[in-house]
Amino acid sequence: MIHETIPIAVPGADGPAELITYAPDNFPELGLNRLRSALIICPGGGYHRLSDREGEPVALRFAGLGHAAFILKYHVAPQGRWPIPQRQLLAAIAYVRDHWERYHIDPHAVIVMGFSAGGHLAGSAGLMWNKQEIYRPLRRRPAAFRPDGAVLCYPVVTGGPAAHRGSMENLLGDQYDELLELVSLENRVTKNAPPFFLWHAADDTCVPVENSLLLDRALRARGVPSELHVYPSGGHGQSLADHTVFSRDELWRASAPGAVWVTHCAAWLHRNFGDCAVAPHPDEAEKPTRKKRKKS
Repeated sequence: MIHETIPIAVPGADGPAELITYAPDNFPELGLNRLRSALIICPGGGYHRLSDREGEPVALRFAGLGHAAFILKYHVAPQGRWPIPQRQLLAAIAYVRDHWERYHIDPHAVIVMGFSAGGHLAGSAGLMWNKQEIYRPLRRRPAAFRPDGAVLCYPVVTGGPAAHRGSMENLLGDQYDELLELVSLENRVTKNAPPFFLWHAADDTCVPVENSLLLDRALRARGVPSELHVYPSGGHGQSLADHTVFSRDELWRASAPGAVWVTHCAAWLHRNFGDCAVAPHPDEAEKPTRKKRKKS
């Protein structure tokens, strides 16, 4: 496994973000030219901290399922105001895609995954990758920053009645009133968005399930593929929703109904991106293209 920490520096930020890699190696029995999808994980924390429970445990679980995982430690309030975290995630997407050979990944299968406020960040990348305010200081064409898919876990979505006000206030600071409508993801959906996978607990009283319902409705209205799972219980902040992400004193919080999200997400990743791709000889192509899957 390639495990390292990469600084992600972007204009306007007070120092670099960190991208931590969990990229499985190849070996002869597996195939030396095997490529994997890449998951860039954005932990939650209300845009004022980052939850460790939504970082390494998630990366290790999905690396074990055959994906290359990357945790983005983006900036949060007070130095991480809009659009600094968004710009850091776009830069991380470009970095992962640029270094596809090093990490054995398919550059056409770079997926953002976020939890709670990190879900808002991942959704921002999926819906605003071509917004000049975010990408232009990075001095590359916007296509370099477009994720190929987005996985949003109990995400903060809206600035409307179902909003998690704390997250929006931490992200926007003094620009809260001016920019709240802009950063409401249900208002930013276009037909150029990648496919989305969403999940939420119906009894979430911190970030209400209406956040995912609003986004799913907006995606479908514009013809963007969206898969939504609403599990009956679990509340907020479930991460993997099993014993691996809770202390002994908090094991009662683990939600058996919610834990199945990993299986549902893995199936969605397989349907959209396959198991792997095979890299061509360097003389044949600059970047690999995924083999077309046979119709069943």
